[in-house]
Amino acid sequence: MNKRFTLTLTIVLLALAIFYMAVSYFVYDKLSKITPGGGENSENTPSSFVMTVDEWSSFDVSPYFMPDFETVHFTSRQQGLNLTGWFVPSESTAPVIILTHGINGCKCSPRILTIAGMLHRSGFNVLMYDMREHGESDIEDGRAAIGNEEYQDLLGAWDWLVNEKLFDPNRIGVFGESLGAGTTLIAFGQEPRLAAAFVDSPYSDLPQIIDEELARNNYPLFLAPGGIFMARLVARDDLVAFSPKDAINNDAGRPIYIVHGTGDTRIDVRHTRQLAELATQTGANVTVWIPEGVGHVEAAFALPDEYEQRLVRFFLESLSIQQE
Repeated sequence: MNKRFTLTLTIVLLALAIFYMAVSYFVYDKLSKITPGGGENSENTPSSFVMTVDEWSSFDVSPYFMPDFETVHFTSRQQGLNLTGWFVPSESTAPVIILTHGINGCKCSPRILTIAGMLHRSGFNVLMYDMREHGESDIEDGRAAIGNEEYQDLLGAWDWLVNEKLFDPNRIGVFGESLGAGTTLIAFGQEPRLAAAFVDSPYSDLPQIIDEELARNNYPLFLAPGGIFMARLVARDDLVAFSPKDAINNDAGRPIYIVHGTGDTRIDVRHTRQLAELATQTGANVTVWIPEGVGHVEAAFALPDEYEQRLVRFFLESLSIQQE
């Protein structure tokens, strides 16, 4: 009787384990997959682009057009991955800003192009690029790693500017939004030569954002460990290898600016509040702007003049450039 019970219990537990892992794989597969290419934004270029975000369809993007640009190619700091970008030149002595898009976005996103236009018309060189799995860059496994691999793409863009364009590292700033914001903070934490970072709507804690993404899609939170395991098994991605908090802990006096609206329903503003609290504890050089009622990466469109003023001033001051 005991042997039969033990066998039955073993079979039941094994079946439950298989079911748990199967469901975990289904959820991981659904939430991690990236749609390559530019989608509805594929015709956008720096010289002419349209606003495809429905709630901001009346926003005039024409003041941010950048007529002269070049398509560029470089490699990720992770060898074997080729990336595509747009470089928009200004004065050769002016600083340059690297812009990193969000999940399922690309360099042709009107959000990224608008921010780039704000910077370029104030005299900055700008570099927009497609992270792996996105746009025209290489597809590694077709899945997002929540910045844990993508940060090497940003560092590849930085390497290209330093080694090929011969920019002084102290004259290179980085900008990121949403997934790009988390990716930028991870890169900032891992590469001490990055000079200054401006991020919009970042996440601060990877286990927390995984739980929130599950909840947002109506999946039970107990699937989180299974999803993390499946990422390692299927894509060899460690979703909790690094943390955006590394940027704060490894700040070493370098300036960071964080924007996050209280109306953000995709990445809760508490993530930025946590980063700000950590900065207070560590003495990191962090400035935070939390506009009331503004949604996910929407501050540039809800408050364009103030956003542009804050963005430009931050990089002018951080990269030691005197405003004329």
